[in-house]
Amino acid sequence: MLMRQIFTLLLAVLAGGLHAQILFEEYFDEGMPESFNLVNLDGLTPDDPDLATMADSAWTVRNITAQGFGGGSGSNAAFSVSWYVGDGGPSDDWMILPAVDLGADPYLNWSAMAITSSGDFRDQYQVFVVTGGQEVEDFFLASPIFDTGETGEEIEETFRSISLADFANETVFIAFRNFTQPYNPDLPTGPGNGGNELAVDNIIVSDGPLNIAERKKGSLKMWPQPARAELRFSLPFAASQLQWTIYDGSGRAVRANSAAMLNAGDPVQLDVSPLPAGTYILEVSTEKGAFTEPLIVR
Repeated sequence: MLMRQIFTLLLAVLAGGLHAQILFEEYFDEGMPESFNLVNLDGLTPDDPDLATMADSAWTVRNITAQGFGGGSGSNAAFSVSWYVGDGGPSDDWMILPAVDLGADPYLNWSAMAITSSGDFRDQYQVFVVTGGQEVEDFFLASPIFDTGETGEEIEETFRSISLADFANETVFIAFRNFTQPYNPDLPTGPGNGGNELAVDNIIVSDGPLNIAERKKGSLKMWPQPARAELRFSLPFAASQLQWTIYDGSGRAVRANSAAMLNAGDPVQLDVSPLPAGTYILEVSTEKGAFTEPLIVR
């Protein structure tokens, strides 16, 4: 009964064209993209020997496993530091995305977490959107569209979605700025007094709002659609195990199989030649999340 309800709902979504269109997505699985502009304005050195390589850099990519990040299994993420030698600061590190052409109903989606074992030293950051260009100077006169405020980011991975309606149908540049104030020994210890490290992941710009599963992991890619003898799909993240099932209109499983050790973007091939022409549901489950998508066979 439940699968039948899901099937009916997805048919309505398919017919109405309500799926959000992905305009830009970055999950940092392959490291920091060369198209990103990283600007280190503070010029400070992290107070951690393991991060010495970041003395001259604003952001890097690290595999984050702390505090249940990535659903408990860890995930590559953009990584920035605000704990400097001598408690210097504030941090002023910019990560600027390349140009994105927006649609009529644009949204910016991302996940972030303040990395701090005590929960006290939470990084503060801002997000900017401009139409001018990808240099940091282009953002100086803009007001942030998002600001954590003085208490900083949450200590659990938090998914955020902000409408960019004011920039509809324009070409924009988006910047994440770690702007954490230094620790002050004259103030009480706690959120708002100093920072440590910051993780940002799952940056998605969409035309239309995303559902929760899409915000967490991005979209499942399927081709060709409609399918004939075969269908291929790929995940936007790496997975150690995967199970896929195709359901017919009555909710009955008609084909199923599994795969193991897939990298992000690796194609999985499905033989759909035995299936009669019609509309089905493809369900893909992994240890990091699941997708349910309409599938048309001709």
